[in-house]
Amino acid sequence: MDSNALVNGQLGSGLRLVAALGDAGVDIVAAFWAKLTEAPGWSLYLASPVVDTKAGSLGAYGSLLRTLVRRPELEIDSDDVLFIDVDDSMAVEAAEVVKSKVINGKPYTGITRFKGDTLGGLEIDGAYIYPPPRAPVTA
Repeated sequence: MDSNALVNGQLGSGLRLVAALGDAGVDIVAAFWAKLTEAPGWSLYLASPVVDTKAGSLGAYGSLLRTLVRRPELEIDSDDVLFIDVDDSMAVEAAEVVKSKVINGKPYTGITRFKGDTLGGLEIDGAYIYPPPRAPVTA
């Protein structure tokens, strides 16, 4: 992927990948593309509680690879995807950014272009945060 730009196709592919992983039983609580200042390119960060389980990241990456084999149209390189713990500082801040976006009393369902210089305390050149992948449980 171009290290200077994230194309709209990648944004759409990432959103579809998050949905496909959810269908495969991988719980994703925050998802975003970010370009760390010190990194050569963009990465799709997926915050999942599975990272902190016995299956851990290995199980999550196994589900990712199976999904990408079944869905080649997603055109996402598995090397561009990073699973992180839900308590990771980047995941927490990304979740807060989209949680606080409400339009006409309803959560914003679009992709948020994050304009800060840091995300979770890490210097970034840019980030695009997806809306919460799952609807909150209501009583």
